[in-house]
Amino acid sequence: MFEQLVKFDSILGGLLGLVGGIVTVLVWEIFLRPAREGRALAEVLAAEVSFNLQYLSAASLKANRSGIGSDFTASTSVFDSTVDKIGVLPPQLVHEVVFLYKYFSELNGYPKAYGDTLREYRGYEPGSANKATTERELDLVITVFRQTLEKAIKRIELVQPLLLKAARPWWSLRGWRSPKAVSLNLEELGQRMARSEGERKGPDPKR
Repeated sequence: MFEQLVKFDSILGGLLGLVGGIVTVLVWEIFLRPAREGRALAEVLAAEVSFNLQYLSAASLKANRSGIGSDFTASTSVFDSTVDKIGVLPPQLVHEVVFLYKYFSELNGYPKAYGDTLREYRGYEPGSANKATTERELDLVITVFRQTLEKAIKRIELVQPLLLKAARPWWSLRGWRSPKAVSLNLEELGQRMARSEGERKGPDPKR
């Protein structure tokens, strides 16, 4: 009888150990690993979005003075390489991120549209009706580009804090050192750009 009890205890202990191991694996796979992957993904997306905020803000100021540069490209490399894992983010954040990157993708199509229209404009004879029509098309492309830039910047200012919050929640050790969302003063940025352009051009030779 005693030997049977000992044997039963051994079997029970083994079963409990097995069940405990299974529960541990399930908790890791269902809760802990997705949460960790979600924080890591939010971190790298926040970095790319922060870069785009500065890049688009500078492009917005430049677009007010000239056309659309052929080298304009909002960064989407992080999103493109992790899009199959975006489901680890909170559902509402997934919606916001996808909507924001839709703006980035749309913006990246404008340089080609502007370049094609500009080449067409240059191919027409001065004073012709086609040239006047194409000139209006150029103005329209620039106007829509500026409007989309402004919408994207406003959207970034909404989404970026959400990404930072997801990357560094208040209860994590990193949360206490969480950086603040980037907020740019466009007037100040414009002044810096003007000074930078002046330094590159050098002193006015007429003076």
